[in-house]
Amino acid sequence: MHAPKQTFAAENALYPFLTFAAVGGFLEVYTYMLHGGVFCNAQTGNLVLLFLNLTSASWADASHYLYSLLAYVAGILVSAALPLWLRQRHAAIAVTCLEAAALAGLAFIPAGAPNWYTYVSVSFLCALQYNTFTSCRDAKLATTFCTNNLRQLTLNLFGAAREKSRQKLRLAGTYAAVILFFAAGAVAGGFAADVMGNYCILLCTAALLPAAAWLLLSSRPEQSTER
Repeated sequence: MHAPKQTFAAENALYPFLTFAAVGGFLEVYTYMLHGGVFCNAQTGNLVLLFLNLTSASWADASHYLYSLLAYVAGILVSAALPLWLRQRHAAIAVTCLEAAALAGLAFIPAGAPNWYTYVSVSFLCALQYNTFTSCRDAKLATTFCTNNLRQLTLNLFGAAREKSRQKLRLAGTYAAVILFFAAGAVAGGFAADVMGNYCILLCTAALLPAAAWLLLSSRPEQSTER
C-alpha cells in the first residue's frame, strides 16, 4: 500500500520559491551593476563596508550602506507584523503583489535620481521576501541569497549517501533547484542590465505576477498543492 502523497500550503510550494529565487538572483545583479555597487539581498557585505567607511571617516560612502541596512531591518519588522493582521497565506500574496508593483515603479525612476532610492527600496523588498517565504515543502531555505542553501544541499547529499535516505535526497533536490534558479536569475540580470538598462527590472515584475495569481488561486483554506 502506497503512503499518501504529502501536500503543502500554496505559500510553501516549490513554484513560488523558484520564482522568488530567480528574482533574488536578478536583483543582486541589478543593484550591483546599475545602482552604486551595493548588494541589497543580504547585508553582511554592507555591514562590513559600513564600518570600513566609518573607520576611515568616509561619512557619505558609509551612509549608502547604512540606508540599505536600515531598510532591511524595516522590511524584517514589517514581514514579522504582517501575520498579526493577515493570515499567512494572505501575507504571502500581499508581499508578492507589493514586490511586483514596487519593482515596476523602480523601472521608471528618472535616470538622474540618486541610487539610494533604488537600493533602499530593494533592500526593504528583499527583507520582506526573505522573511515571508522561509519554508519550501519541508526545507528551510532563503530565496535572496545562497550561503545556507549551499550548506544544506551539501549536508543533505552527504546524509542521503550515508543513510540511503530518500527524504534527504529529496531535500537536496529542493535546495539544488533553488540555487540553480537563483544563478539563472543572476545571469539573466547581467544580460538584461546591459541590454535594457534600468527597465530590466520589469522582468522581475513579469515573473512575479503569475506567481501572485497562482498563490491567490491556490490559497483557499481547503486547498493544498504538491508542486
